[in-house]
Amino acid sequence: MLPDNFDFAMIPTGSTTFSLKEIGMYSSTIEDIDYVITSWLKEDLHLHCNTNEGYREIPVLWQVPERAYQVKNSKQLRDDDDALKLPLISIERTGIVKDPEKKGSFQAHVFSDDKNGRAGRFVIAKKIVPDKTRNFAVASGTRTNSGGKLQRYFPRINKKVVIQTVSIPIPVYVNVEYKIHIKTEYQQQMNSLVTPFIARTGQINALSLKRNGHSYEVFIDQNFAHSNNVASLQEDSREFNTEINVRVLGYLIGEGPNDDRPIVRVDENTVEYHFPRESTVPTGNDTFFSDDN
Repeated sequence: MLPDNFDFAMIPTGSTTFSLKEIGMYSSTIEDIDYVITSWLKEDLHLHCNTNEGYREIPVLWQVPERAYQVKNSKQLRDDDDALKLPLISIERTGIVKDPEKKGSFQAHVFSDDKNGRAGRFVIAKKIVPDKTRNFAVASGTRTNSGGKLQRYFPRINKKVVIQTVSIPIPVYVNVEYKIHIKTEYQQQMNSLVTPFIARTGQINALSLKRNGHSYEVFIDQNFAHSNNVASLQEDSREFNTEINVRVLGYLIGEGPNDDRPIVRVDENTVEYHFPRESTVPTGNDTFFSDDN
């Protein structure tokens, strides 16, 4: 999850809580998962086919917008009769499943320290704090020898090692489900557009997509549902349809804009405790509590 060039020197000084961006790391949200699957359609597959206007790229729409918006902002998608120009591909998110069986590397739930029901944190980076560790090593290696002289750097194992850790909330794994709709005017166009979904991944129906250092697993359903209106051409324009169901296994870090916790937290372990000397009240001495003392 951390960027390849991460270094503790990237962490700002003067605070122990930061945003992900401040340490060169990006979040993983539902919008990021939407983006990565849409980008796969538009940029990776980059589908083309022969149309009535020649060989051209097929537009990809996110959850087909309302007709009034399309006519105003995407007039190239409709003809003079206000009908959608085919072929056309659209994608919509149909559901999100929080499956307890999908936990990634975290096979047990960890509660937060404040016990408010939220998930705990996990460490993504750690380092030894050299100056503080050195001070404890020097202190523990200092002793008085038999001659009453102070001897420094006496060889011994230093067990007081100060470690700085960077932690973020434990990711929550989710299955995000999408449905891809392909609409064409001819069967040959449909064949050209469906084939990459079948053949691109080889003998398996899965692939991995990356965005901003995060990796998501994509699973393409093995069934490609076809339909057409060939039987009712007297009433409607010819149209071929294919629906492809896609499932993305992703994860969410934090609670988004509504999260009031620090996403990134820097902590140091405690290596030494100091207790103040306790005072006891002497028995039989009533003047101990008098105002004169």
